[in-house]
Amino acid sequence: MDVKLCCKRRRAEGKRGKEKGGQSQNRDATWMESPGIGGQKGDRRSTRLTFPLHDLQDSGPGLSKDFPLQFRLMARLRTPILMFIVVPLSFLRWALTTVREEIRRLHAGPASYDGHKERSEDIVRQLKAWNAAGRPKKLRTARPNWAAMSTKLSSNKDDANKISTVALNHILELDEENMTITCEPMVTMGMITELLLPKSLALEVQVEMESITIGGITMGFGMETNSHRTGLFQETVVAYEMAMPDASIVKVTAESDPELFYALPWSHGSLGFLLSVTVKIVKVKQFVRVTYIPTYSPTELATKMQQLATQDEAPTFLEATIYTKDTAVIQCAEFCEPPRSSEERARVNGINWWWKPFYYKWVETFIEKGEQWEIIPVKHFYHRFTRSIFWEIEDMIPFSNHPLYRFFWGWMGAPEVSLLKLFQGPVIRRASVYAHVVQESIMPIKDLAEGIERFDGWFGVYPLLVFPIRVYDRQNLSGILRPRKDTLLPGKDYGMWVDLGAYGAPRDIKQGKNWDAKAMIRDMEHWTRDKGGWQATYTDVFATRKEFRQMFDHELYDKQRRRFGCLDAFPEIYDKIKPEAGIVDLSEEEQREASS
Repeated sequence: MDVKLCCKRRRAEGKRGKEKGGQSQNRDATWMESPGIGGQKGDRRSTRLTFPLHDLQDSGPGLSKDFPLQFRLMARLRTPILMFIVVPLSFLRWALTTVREEIRRLHAGPASYDGHKERSEDIVRQLKAWNAAGRPKKLRTARPNWAAMSTKLSSNKDDANKISTVALNHILELDEENMTITCEPMVTMGMITELLLPKSLALEVQVEMESITIGGITMGFGMETNSHRTGLFQETVVAYEMAMPDASIVKVTAESDPELFYALPWSHGSLGFLLSVTVKIVKVKQFVRVTYIPTYSPTELATKMQQLATQDEAPTFLEATIYTKDTAVIQCAEFCEPPRSSEERARVNGINWWWKPFYYKWVETFIEKGEQWEIIPVKHFYHRFTRSIFWEIEDMIPFSNHPLYRFFWGWMGAPEVSLLKLFQGPVIRRASVYAHVVQESIMPIKDLAEGIERFDGWFGVYPLLVFPIRVYDRQNLSGILRPRKDTLLPGKDYGMWVDLGAYGAPRDIKQGKNWDAKAMIRDMEHWTRDKGGWQATYTDVFATRKEFRQMFDHELYDKQRRRFGCLDAFPEIYDKIKPEAGIVDLSEEEQREASS
């Protein structure tokens, strides 16, 4: 498509966006901004926003008395708290972890299995004591939920027997002969890339956010922009080491116990405690060549993504970022050799230097520039969204992409999600659900164009994330994700799906209108379920237990729960991932289910 025509269409779209409020530049709505704070049953404030959100910053002390005092105060102080407390604390936490890992590497390399055995035995002792006491309460880790990568602040652990697993934060073995790495669950993606990339190695599915733990993506789910070729992170797992409720330790492989092996992904620690995981690694090069391809309608984007994702020579990495309902940029990437020619050297872009524009902002420029390519250092590419928390940081610190902020403050990095939650508090957490979206729908790729249209109606949030994913059908061993037969590619044992993610303040909130969070999220869940898709379980799930079980296949999971005595040992998945009390009232929906 002619670049001038692209630019003309882009400008026209921008004009329409202003008229419709499609991509407002007002970023006042944040994780701490909404008066809809989960009131009593029948109280419309539990699902509706009734005040213009920009009033939170513009009207100062005269905020409506309907807002809790803590909420009004935190809304007023949001940006300075983030800048002067949360960002420095996040940097300090990163620095301490980096120093600790460097000391470990200098003295002994990866941790010995002797130390791991001691740490594992401590968990076994706790489990034996719990069994000896008659299993009085269900088991949970002692890790506070603010430290986890999910939207939830409270985690229903008050009435639980808490098992401390915080010491399980060591990389145990790097096996370059068999191309695997073995880690304890609290090891982060950042720790892994610091070890592997200097050796030109990486996880086969290298999740981009540095603070995410390998245990979280092992027992939950993880994906990357090569998941259209490899599948989800679970496809790279070679072995799990688990502490079971009876205090036994088992090593689980696809050969030794296929039922348990395929039931563990997405189980959220409800079948046992993960002690270590062995996953595949791959050889990588130190640079990645990225090609940017703009598209100008949902249908054009969906068609090109499906073509690229399913072709025999699919790109190594493939994703798209949607900037308005009609405009998006596809990013295709391949490993490449170090630049040699003057043209290649001129196209090297270290996108993660702190003074650089955020990656998603840079990608947006190709809507007008047209198709182009550049070369990015591999570490910058793997962690391209860390600085901006995808695109959430501008909703928190509105001027964070300004050159002055980036240069003088950006070297400390982004605020950690866990610390954001720590400073949030339950009042603000409840309010944020009704003013801020964090939702992902994993849908068949053939439904992407419709999904974009529907996301625009439900949320009106931009940018949107688009990651294509290969999902395998193992029939009775498919686990929680069991694709329908009509979603599989012809002649293949897998289907091609796409994760469509929305993060930010809904359009209606930015325009000061009402936004019915419960209705919109439940509509998204119903549509996703009807398409045979799945909702990301780290987000706010507004489904009832019955609806959740209709979306996710629990047959194999339930069988393992009975087999290993987990029913009185762990909450089931729904009880671990559902929102905290007071977030959403589903009593009417549950009553209708009970009476039907």
